[in-house]
Amino acid sequence: MKKLKIAQIAPLWETIPPQKYGGIEVMIEKITNELVQRGHSVTLFASGNSKTKAELKSVFQKSLFEMNIDWYHRSQNLINAANAFSMANKFDVIHNHAGDNGLLFSQTTKTPVVTTLHNVLPNSEQKSSDEYITMKYFSRKTNFVSISLDQRIHTDIKFKYSGTVYNGINLKDFTFNPKSQDYLVWLGRIHYGKGLRNAVNVAKISKEKLIIAGNITCETDEKYFKSVKPMIDGKKIKYIGEVDSRKKNELLGNAKGLLFPTIWEEPFGLVMAEAMACGTPIIGFDKGSVFEVVKDGVTGFIVKNDKEIIEAIKNIYKIDRTECRKHVESHFTVEKMVDGYEKIYEKIINKSKIK
Repeated sequence: MKKLKIAQIAPLWETIPPQKYGGIEVMIEKITNELVQRGHSVTLFASGNSKTKAELKSVFQKSLFEMNIDWYHRSQNLINAANAFSMANKFDVIHNHAGDNGLLFSQTTKTPVVTTLHNVLPNSEQKSSDEYITMKYFSRKTNFVSISLDQRIHTDIKFKYSGTVYNGINLKDFTFNPKSQDYLVWLGRIHYGKGLRNAVNVAKISKEKLIIAGNITCETDEKYFKSVKPMIDGKKIKYIGEVDSRKKNELLGNAKGLLFPTIWEEPFGLVMAEAMACGTPIIGFDKGSVFEVVKDGVTGFIVKNDKEIIEAIKNIYKIDRTECRKHVESHFTVEKMVDGYEKIYEKIINKSKIK
């Protein structure tokens, strides 16, 4: 395809890339840098201390978490989006990763806009929220990309989808390990929806060693962790805090299995792809996108409850770790992800010319 001028709008909560945890920010980094590598002219609208191969435009020098600004404030993200759209005529396409903050400006320009839906989508139970109201209003007025097919099911909003693009990882960042050590791992943001309590409960019952790694970003999550903490003995079950990319690679690669007992409708679950890239199989609940990411019986086991997790742990040695790596190579690489976005850019640009 021809080389494009592309704007990428990031949320400002974390830097690009994040210093440690940050799934959306990791994806924005990978997409942006790969597009530059392919010869496109890319401008990234993000915090000023971000690092990117693209041209960086910033109105705030630090990420919001670094400035101790919590989730409930959106002014800075709105200003960041406004800055991007003020330059809209300089771009062939604008890629919005900032959710409803970016949508508020999407009708101010003739430049095609595509919004990737990175999170669990709001539904009628949140119909009074800013996010629900904004997304419902713009649902048929712009172009959306889902990160899994399952993500689309759990909202009553009828979005105009331009496609589904799975998240991708750089395979070189994850070392394949054909042999594991004798422990399980749980890794992610510590949040009730990600099933940490289930993972700890299973480890205690089955007397398995479990290493927990993750960050805590708000008071609600801190309260949840305090309720689980008494079950963590520091010996068989350890919490090691948030880890950087090097430690994550090592931690995932040496584990005999990743526990992913999500109890909410996880739209993708990047850690599953990261673990499989290291050769580590997944044991996850049949919720959200797990059935799209994990090949049941080949790269892990998809189960329904804690009892089935315990049974799956007993059979984890039956999974060929090489198959886990191959599965990621075939479906969840940065190259495949950006291939998908290039096709969508081309489609919406051509569609805009017809109007």
